[in-house]
Amino acid sequence: MVLRFPHPARRFIRNEDGAYSIEAALVLPTLIWCSLAMLTYVDGYRQQTMNLRTTYALSDMLSRQWDPVGPKFVDGLGRVHDHLTESDDETFLRVTVAYWDEPANEHKLVWSDATSDGPVPLNQETLTDVAGAIPTMANGDSAIIVETWMNYVPAFNVGLKPSQFYNRVVTSPRFTPQLKYDVTK
Repeated sequence: MVLRFPHPARRFIRNEDGAYSIEAALVLPTLIWCSLAMLTYVDGYRQQTMNLRTTYALSDMLSRQWDPVGPKFVDGLGRVHDHLTESDDETFLRVTVAYWDEPANEHKLVWSDATSDGPVPLNQETLTDVAGAIPTMANGDSAIIVETWMNYVPAFNVGLKPSQFYNRVVTSPRFTPQLKYDVTK
């Protein structure tokens, strides 16, 4: 059985006359919102990727460090992180060095430092919060843990809330057994 529409309905369906200005007025707000939403989502992913790439770069830089680092060095890393992420919002950095103590069956904190306006450095008790991210190591092996935070505020209000991107990278020192810390540097 063939479905037949009444004559006025068929005429309406076949009618291709229209007013472009009315169609544009109906579609343009949705098109603009979709474009802004797409730009905002892409920018959010771009910022998150920049934060992660910068975290890897800083971690790699620290793993190649021969000389001891200190508070000025870590603050300098924070400025490098801020510059490389090209963020208009706040960025923070924390560097921690820990080693595996086989007899105690736990990670031991060697030192931890953070940018002056950032999170507090880790201590032995709070090291357990990140210990799950540290890979299995031999007795006495050390790891450099670089953590970065970046506040992100979307450029347009399209449903995304301001958020904070967090990344953690764990790297072994390449040329020295352990990255040393000197408060004078």
